[in-house]
Amino acid sequence: MRLGIDAGRALHGRGGVSTYTRELIRSLVESPRVEEITLFDLDRGCLKRQAFERELGSLPEKVVVAPAERSVLEGLNLFHAPGFAMPPIGAPRHVFTLHDLTVLSHPHCHTLDNRVRTLASIAEALVRGATILAVSTATKEEIVRLLALPTASVEIIPPLLNPIFQVAGDRDADARAAARLGVREPYVLAVASLEPRKNFGRLLDAWSSLGGTTGAHQLVVVAAEGWRQGRVRRRLERMTGDGSVVKIGHISEEVLAGLYRRANAFVFPSLAEGFGLPVAEAMACGAPVVTSRASSMPEVAGDAALLVDPEETDEIAAAIDRLLGDIDLRRRLRDRGLERARSFSREALVPRLFEVYRRAAL
Repeated sequence: MRLGIDAGRALHGRGGVSTYTRELIRSLVESPRVEEITLFDLDRGCLKRQAFERELGSLPEKVVVAPAERSVLEGLNLFHAPGFAMPPIGAPRHVFTLHDLTVLSHPHCHTLDNRVRTLASIAEALVRGATILAVSTATKEEIVRLLALPTASVEIIPPLLNPIFQVAGDRDADARAAARLGVREPYVLAVASLEPRKNFGRLLDAWSSLGGTTGAHQLVVVAAEGWRQGRVRRRLERMTGDGSVVKIGHISEEVLAGLYRRANAFVFPSLAEGFGLPVAEAMACGAPVVTSRASSMPEVAGDAALLVDPEETDEIAAAIDRLLGDIDLRRRLRDRGLERARSFSREALVPRLFEVYRRAAL
């Protein structure tokens, strides 16, 4: 198979779609079923192989970086658009990953520009007959309901989990890396961007309400920049003053995996997700999880997490308090999470992905 992929989000982003794109490409590069992979940057037109390798690691000869020109596109069997950008006219049959429809279900959580661009891309994908790939059953149901599509027309493949997120690791090296970031144990971890949908405001309310009941625990927030972040960002800055909260910006996947491994709890109270990749990452690293009883998150976590109403601060606080106070519960959730995370491995998902590609290319 000669496959084309828009790798723009792998080069230019740090959120869930960017992580999805990077791991998709890495997994396909390793597969003997792909004869050639052509990488495009539909966002900015980057043609520097070094830029791609900086984000994806060393690339073998079967990986080509090329401009999105008709002569190149016509030589492909299939084009996969994993990041909301559609290929130019002239591309072969294509797969379009639709990560979520929060631009419709939660429009207040997006800028007007983002809503317009996302909806335009979705409309173009539908008009051009792309195979729609959802990342969860919850997202598929939302697509079918809001876009009035036939159920059978939408495929489901969850995001591929980077194998760097695993429970095995150098715990001493993890501890040293955490200490360099100002993290002291024990701690509760939260990972997301500072945008309204991620619900950091209520998480901080919950943490504050717990007061001294969390013992010596820190709240460690690993947060990428996000739109409308000003209020939460200022509050985080105030809360870091007493040492009970640590705010960390962009870090490598290796360091993030170490933080997951050593956390006593991972909290992800997002209002809505297409999948919720940090939940899977945390489970794979052995962190007990508290997450939302909303959209895709119960599906991702299964029975390996405490589920809360993300709009109820008291529920979030109570779940954190319960988890920190019950070591047996933490162990049970840890074991269940490790088992659950295996369903998002390359071994589990790549064969399913190629079956979608096979049908899409017919």
